[in-house]
Amino acid sequence: MKSTLANLWRPHGGVMISNLGDKLLLFRFYYELDFDRLQNGHFLVEGSPWTFNGHLLVFHRLPKGEDSMEVLLVFTDFWV
Repeated sequence: MKSTLANLWRPHGGVMISNLGDKLLLFRFYYELDFDRLQNGHFLVEGSPWTFNGHLLVFHRLPKGEDSMEVLLVFTDFWV
């Protein structure tokens, strides 16, 4: 999954993907522009959620100092 998503997104500055356990991955984009492209629908129909093999991918911009293990990834936007 890591290499598939990295190849699909092709971020300009690269992306580092770390396994945090319990079905959690941390995607670190080197440029905010790359994350913004992902969030703003550059790669998909705008407003559509990301899925991989039928599993929903929920994204959160992690501010400096925020603990990635404390983030509640329970909400995402859907266009109905």
